[in-house]
Amino acid sequence: MGEEVTLTWLGHAMFLVDDSQFKMVTDPFDKKVGYPLPEVQADVVLVSHEHFDHNNVSLVKGFKHAIRETEPFSMGPVKIEGCPSYHDDAGGQKRGKNIIFKWRMSGLTFVHMGDYGEANLNKDQAEFIAGTDILMIPVGGVYTIDHRKAKEIVELIKPSIVIPMHYKTEYCSIDIHEASDFLAGHTDFKPCPSTITISAENLPDKTEIWVLEPQGT
Repeated sequence: MGEEVTLTWLGHAMFLVDDSQFKMVTDPFDKKVGYPLPEVQADVVLVSHEHFDHNNVSLVKGFKHAIRETEPFSMGPVKIEGCPSYHDDAGGQKRGKNIIFKWRMSGLTFVHMGDYGEANLNKDQAEFIAGTDILMIPVGGVYTIDHRKAKEIVELIKPSIVIPMHYKTEYCSIDIHEASDFLAGHTDFKPCPSTITISAENLPDKTEIWVLEPQGT
């Protein structure tokens, strides 16, 4: 069996990614978001933008690096890259900048889109996320792309696994939409526990939507 990566949804846009040698946390939130604050350790923290529901790096214990820029960064065999984008469809005039992060880990390519809010992927962004195995994409609208734009991106990129994030749940206090609109019409999604294990060998042949339960719910 090939190398495995465990991915845990901690709520909102926050994930813990762990291949047993390297741990990374994306977009840690603070208590105002409504989810229980997890106890989590990592080597690296990714921050897609400086809003309270994505930049609470003090929540993560033991980290060595907090990545807030698009410049490539490597730690051991893991290479992290960022692609500039905007939090809105007005060139950042409403909500500022956002980083799309991509990293390669144990033979898998992950993309975390942060609070992507542009009307359409530009050429550089589309090329950057092409070939993605696991795509974490916001679907709740209001402050990010909505379910329609998220579906368009999924259709364009055709990742192996789509993990919706940044949507309304019973814990989320932010006024965004639920994931139901994104999931409507799909027969290829499956409910998953908060932690999943992925390897290059067990990727589905065609795109599947995996709906994770946030940790502790």
